[in-house]
Amino acid sequence: MNATSRQPRRVAALIMAAEAALMALFAVFGLVQWVTRLGSVGSASDSARIVTEAILVLVFAAGAGLLAKLWLGQSDWPRTPTIVWHVLLIPVAYGMWASGQYLICVVLAVVIVAAIAAAVVGGAEIPEPAPRSGD
Repeated sequence: MNATSRQPRRVAALIMAAEAALMALFAVFGLVQWVTRLGSVGSASDSARIVTEAILVLVFAAGAGLLAKLWLGQSDWPRTPTIVWHVLLIPVAYGMWASGQYLICVVLAVVIVAAIAAAVVGGAEIPEPAPRSGD
């Protein structure tokens, strides 16, 4: 793998790792909110929704973490899931803009463009396998 394809792969890995960490933090925050509300009066459907959403976000965080690890390795397939994930975030950015959260929208849009660009450039060349010892 040459240096030109290594840098975009690192950028894609960094973006995916940061997203994984933020999603995990968000899920833990949701679970902490749920635990602190256990004593208060609330509907069971709210509790079920909070726990379900937190688990779902943790699953996505694990997937993003796996993609980050694959970007750093010799895998040649994390390109498509990374692009699909970030294309799916475009409506989220639009929703942030529509709700007046302009700063979040701009940051998210920059991350989306950077991740897609890094995935396209970094995934354009299949990485060469590491040389085996003894060769």
